[in-house]
Amino acid sequence: MCYSKSLLLAALMSVLLLHLCSESEAASNFDCCLRYTDRILHPKFIVGFTQQLANETCDINAVIFHTKKGLSVCANPKQTWVKLIVRRLSKKINKM
Repeated sequence: MCYSKSLLLAALMSVLLLHLCSESEAASNFDCCLRYTDRILHPKFIVGFTQQLANETCDINAVIFHTKKGLSVCANPKQTWVKLIVRRLSKKINKM
């Protein structure tokens, strides 16, 4: 009886350990913006955006613009041109 409980506990611990290892590996494979673009993007080339928040995985806050050519460009969310494009894209999404 005691042997089966120990075996079950060992199996559960192994599953938990595998889960934790896969979580940390996924976090390390995540791409973060490390710096901002120096260029102002024209809105006609942008099809969408995502926001990156500074946390334990990424060091800086950023807006990641997705272009028609499939590129991702990191921009400073405090800059005026970035705020304008985000506002314009958000309005377009809300109308749909």
